[in-house]
Amino acid sequence: MSLIDGGVDDVVNGDDEDLLLLALRRAELMIARQGVLFRKCRDLATERDNLQSAIDNLPSPIFFKDRAGIYSGCNKAFEAFIGLPANKVRGSSVYDVAPEELAKVYEAADEELMQRGGVQIYEAEVCYADGKYRTVTFHKAVTRDPVSGEVNGLAGSMLDITERKRLEEQLKRAAERDALTDAYNRRRFFELADSAEDRAKKTSASLSILVLDVDHFKQINDRFGHACGDAALNHIVGLLKNVLQAPHIFARAGGEEFYCLLEECGLDDAFTIAERIREAVETTPHMHGEQVIPMRVSIGGASVADGEKISQTIARADDALYCAKQAGRNRVCMA
Repeated sequence: MSLIDGGVDDVVNGDDEDLLLLALRRAELMIARQGVLFRKCRDLATERDNLQSAIDNLPSPIFFKDRAGIYSGCNKAFEAFIGLPANKVRGSSVYDVAPEELAKVYEAADEELMQRGGVQIYEAEVCYADGKYRTVTFHKAVTRDPVSGEVNGLAGSMLDITERKRLEEQLKRAAERDALTDAYNRRRFFELADSAEDRAKKTSASLSILVLDVDHFKQINDRFGHACGDAALNHIVGLLKNVLQAPHIFARAGGEEFYCLLEECGLDDAFTIAERIREAVETTPHMHGEQVIPMRVSIGGASVADGEKISQTIARADDALYCAKQAGRNRVCMA
């Protein structure tokens, strides 16, 4: 019994040749089975090392988690992202490697995926090892036990889309903003005006339009140069931002002309706002270096009538602007 306790698989009487041969045969079979297991373990280790080597050479961070959401592995890109070696990542939770507000997002997404199964793709913020926040797309899929088929974890990858998002934002801004002044352009103005018109119809709220033109703007360009003229237009935009608060908006219609959309605003209120704009421009000259450049604006306004399109209201406001110009400029006229 002491031999068996010491690890011997079989004990026989050495004088019994048949039992001895049987014990040797059992030993041969055991050695053969151990050899097969050894080769399988070696092959699995080689396969694991090859897989790790392959994912380590991928540029995107890749990670693995068990059913409890604990990291079980990652690649070199994930190590660089997280700022920790793989042996420190393994056994950690998202709360150990990410700020709490982000960790809660990841934990909820992981649990939802492992309960539902399948694949999960979503965008989220991440905090890199250098402390910088970036936007990534997470691609995750559950892993399953090969015998039971039960979900036993997940595998995920991260694609940094920060630059793409920045370019998308630039393209969006370029599509709806005036390149010189960063005010809305005509296209975006009419999109917003259509939405405002729909809201006004539902609530029976008033909607008014102002058309503003800088008086004698050509003289500024001719006397001080186009760079000064460009700066003067930005000066006007700054004043409009100060006067027009949400939900009112404005846009550069072209040249030195601007459109203003005033929500929940009737003709009298529109006139008051227009006077406030005119007075702000008159009392706040544009400074070109040390040169003081007085500026004036003429404004025409109109309220959207029942059954009238925004373009028709703008045309009436434009007629009112012409009247303001004819009456001597630096004034407000309402249609």
